[in-house]
Amino acid sequence: MNFQDKANILYNNCKNLKPYELDASIEIKNVDEAYSIQDSFINLKRKDGYGDIGGWKVALTNPEMQRLVGVDNPVEGAIHKPLIYKNNVTVKLNSYCHLGAEAEIAIKIDKDIPSKINGFNNKEEIIPYLKEVMVALEIVDDRNSGSNVTYEKLIAQNSMNHGCIIGESVEIDLMTLDKLEGELIVSDKVFGRGKGKNVLHHPLNSVLYLVNNLIKRGRNLYAGDIVLTGSISTTCWPKSGDKVEAHIEKLNSVSMNIF
Repeated sequence: MNFQDKANILYNNCKNLKPYELDASIEIKNVDEAYSIQDSFINLKRKDGYGDIGGWKVALTNPEMQRLVGVDNPVEGAIHKPLIYKNNVTVKLNSYCHLGAEAEIAIKIDKDIPSKINGFNNKEEIIPYLKEVMVALEIVDDRNSGSNVTYEKLIAQNSMNHGCIIGESVEIDLMTLDKLEGELIVSDKVFGRGKGKNVLHHPLNSVLYLVNNLIKRGRNLYAGDIVLTGSISTTCWPKSGDKVEAHIEKLNSVSMNIF
């Protein structure tokens, strides 16, 4: 089975809301193959009407989640433009196998980021290409994989991204993002709390990782792209009738309704 065959199976399983256990026949040799599968997965999604890439998400941005899958690196996935929603969107629970939501700090790319051969050395080097910040809810679907997902299969299925809700953008000192505190609220009850420093010690470190890894993959970040830097708290798994909100100080709020 070549990587395109594997991408086809993974994509169809995700599209048809099949549980993660049905991916058992797929063996992924290494991270390079996993990203080749992800590239094909992204292309299949684009051809299926989901449009071009409008941004990227970064996952596994805290040590606890990395330990669960036995790695010490983050991972990225593409966000397609039609799946970037404005505030207070309504989503159907039956459109997902196992719907999850995460509260995140999102950053908008202000200028195309160049493909430096050796990448960028620190977060200060990427600040000139960034400007606006916003609160976001990421929509994920783990297809009931729980802690069983492997690093390679997480990569291959586009890091489980199914879109995001973003708030109004603001301009603040980007170096202070690690200090921001926020909450994930489900039906008026606080589900989780966290700070920007929970994301690789600073959300800009998440962007730095993404920029450098995309360069290695022959990809780029362009003006207008949205980067979800990583969850500031644990993932919630809402049910029908729930309202999920993300509040992060200085960045306003966003919400989605589940039915």
